[in-house]
Amino acid sequence: MIRTTIAAAAIALASTASAFAAGMATCDEASMMKTEEMAKGMTDPMKKDQMMMATQEIDSAKMAMKAGKMDECSTHMDNAMKAMETK
Repeated sequence: MIRTTIAAAAIALASTASAFAAGMATCDEASMMKTEEMAKGMTDPMKKDQMMMATQEIDSAKMAMKAGKMDECSTHMDNAMKAMETK
């Protein structure tokens, strides 16, 4: 019984985490602006490379969105978020 409860909780947590991560890669103007502001807000000189990578990914996402390539846009947004998380 306890194993079933723990397994159900683990599955629910994994599903929630996946849905949250997928939501972060939304390809729309508001998400791009927010992500771009976060990248520009990275003031730590040690994270300059991550900021530049995130900015490049955001620019690529904008071009993909303009071309109507929403999957590609989402991928670039996800990459931008990952670049900002890199330590």
